[in-house]
Amino acid sequence: MVKVGFIGAGKIGQTIAYSAMVSGAVDEAVIYDIIPELPEKYEHELRHAFATRGIKLEVLGTNSLDDVSGMDIVVISAGKPRKPGMSRRDLFVDNAKIMIDLGNKLPAKNPGAIYLMVANPVDMMASVFMKYSKQFTISAGDQVETMRMRSFIAKKLKLPVSAVDGFVGGEHGEDAVVLWSTVKIKGQPVDKYNVNKDEVTDYVKKIPGEIIRVIGGTTWGPGTIIADIIKAFALNENRVMSIATPREYEKEIIHVSAPTVVGSSIGPSLETLLDEKDRWSLNASMKDFYEVYKDNLKQLEQTMKA
Repeated sequence: MVKVGFIGAGKIGQTIAYSAMVSGAVDEAVIYDIIPELPEKYEHELRHAFATRGIKLEVLGTNSLDDVSGMDIVVISAGKPRKPGMSRRDLFVDNAKIMIDLGNKLPAKNPGAIYLMVANPVDMMASVFMKYSKQFTISAGDQVETMRMRSFIAKKLKLPVSAVDGFVGGEHGEDAVVLWSTVKIKGQPVDKYNVNKDEVTDYVKKIPGEIIRVIGGTTWGPGTIIADIIKAFALNENRVMSIATPREYEKEIIHVSAPTVVGSSIGPSLETLLDEKDRWSLNASMKDFYEVYKDNLKQLEQTMKA
């Protein structure tokens, strides 16, 4: 019996929760938010949807964090959303304060839970949460970019997306890198096809901002993809996904994505199978992440002392 707690019932939180529940991976769910009545009314919406789908699942919407207890997975999407013109990193200080508060409150009631970070900047928030909670935390990382990359190549080549394989790694967002040594089309190396690599990379980096500009936020893509991460863990699928797992860098725990086996246990990472260029790109991403993360931590600590 898999119990999942969803922290945050905004647009992305709602989409992740619904997608995970209809996938059959969740037996019991608790949805928490600080906004009065929001999780309770969302619970009613879910019950109505499940009634017509014949889904048997216990769900509770609540404004009490104490109700998030005994969970196997805790998904954290709470925080300020990214707005048009903002980078994910612009959200660091405000959302880090939320992660510290949650990190102090959630572990005691959820021993042994795995924490899946969704709030932006997602990799840094995973690092902050793990730093203060001391709990094993993963980030949704670049699995979203991975699916954006595959879908774009499939569209350009007029192929079903199932014909395209491969991963994006590094830090989620504008610094993500396509791991070209992993990209295969119909089982063949990407270089055997007419693929404009710069165009693919440009699309992966820029399409989220364009969606936010026009629609107001990226919801269905990330929500469905992140629900698949939950499903892979809950059903022990041992599926290779580009998530960010904790690693030590300069004596600090950081989160950077690489292709990783996701089942009831997380790992191993498959980055040793990457070619030299892709490994160099990942190392460069870790270095950049660390430098920005440390600067942001200093800013956070100064804000908290003020």
